[in-house]
Amino acid sequence: MSKITFRADDDLVEEIEAFDASKSEVLREALRSYIEDHEPADSGTSPDSDSLDALVADRVDELIDRRLDERLGQQSTPQDVTVNVSIEDERAQSERKTESSGDVTIEPDDRTCTQCGEGVGDEHVYCPNCGEKASKRSFCECGDELRSDWAFCPGCGRRTPAADVLDPR
Repeated sequence: MSKITFRADDDLVEEIEAFDASKSEVLREALRSYIEDHEPADSGTSPDSDSLDALVADRVDELIDRRLDERLGQQSTPQDVTVNVSIEDERAQSERKTESSGDVTIEPDDRTCTQCGEGVGDEHVYCPNCGEKASKRSFCECGDELRSDWAFCPGCGRRTPAADVLDPR
């Protein structure tokens, strides 16, 4: 046990000596009852600081949520999703039963330079006069640009003229 020293006036010492127990026992009991009675008051200082911290944290969270909503916006409209499925099966290898409706169009090659108007031969990739690229880009009806080695349009899935090389003849 630890030792605690009390200083008291003469009247308090006379009252303590009036008890049947020793002064140490009387003071221990008095101190215990005092602490038990006043325990909530001692711990009452920390909840004030905790509640202030909690109040600040709640306010900061609220402001952050508001700013995120302003910047990102509420996206309540559903977004379009494009799914491409490729099937490797004997049925996928079979010939098409219906005629192609010609959905995919390729711009005609006029073989004149768009920059200077000079005629460009089939063997030229660039205009021999000004250096402009002679090959034309192809586009699908949906507006997406097609590369010459693509069999299907990545935007809408339509078959391209390049897909004809996949057909066994």
